[in-house]
Amino acid sequence: MDFSAARNNMVKSQVAPNKIHGEELLKSFMAVAREDFVASDKKYLAYSDIQVAIGGSRRCLKPLQSAQLIKAVEAKKGDKVLVVGAGTGLEVAVLAQMGVEVFALEADAELASKGEKLTKADNVQWLVGELEHGWEAQAPFDGILFAGAVAAIPNKPVGQLSGDGALVAIVGKNGDPVMTLTRIKGFSGGGHPEAILETVADVLPGMGPPERFEL
Repeated sequence: MDFSAARNNMVKSQVAPNKIHGEELLKSFMAVAREDFVASDKKYLAYSDIQVAIGGSRRCLKPLQSAQLIKAVEAKKGDKVLVVGAGTGLEVAVLAQMGVEVFALEADAELASKGEKLTKADNVQWLVGELEHGWEAQAPFDGILFAGAVAAIPNKPVGQLSGDGALVAIVGKNGDPVMTLTRIKGFSGGGHPEAILETVADVLPGMGPPERFEL
């Protein structure tokens, strides 16, 4: 399979026509070998308009969803961005290509290990831990991007934003027919989420609705 041609077609047919016009973002999508970040037996699906397995029960976001989240976080060269639920590092690699200083938080140690190897040349810092806590030791961040869905945006990462930083996540529960790509601006903006667009994605580990005790 000609992955370079598939990558070019992905950008031209899935990403660019959907109001993703930033030159640096499009160039970065062209530079990242998406097939390296998915499960070895799923490489042929890497550039399809679907969520593809990356390991275990996890799947990456669709290419357009990744682009929409990165566009919404409004990261610029030199900004400091935390990717939560980084998986094997697809969004991490794209942001790094854009000149962003990237920190990657992942709950699955095996996925994080693969991601760390794949992004080693980009000097990305990785942490294995619970996603809802963010990465307080490295805060504040100019941007925080959840690379998947959350039932609700947790408070701790919001408090780790800089005053004018942006947090973006797809908000919804597994089984919802529609979820909302949501943005919060600044550490004090938790009460004023902005709905960007509708989409659907897998909920990240530990980010579903809290379990309720029932008699």
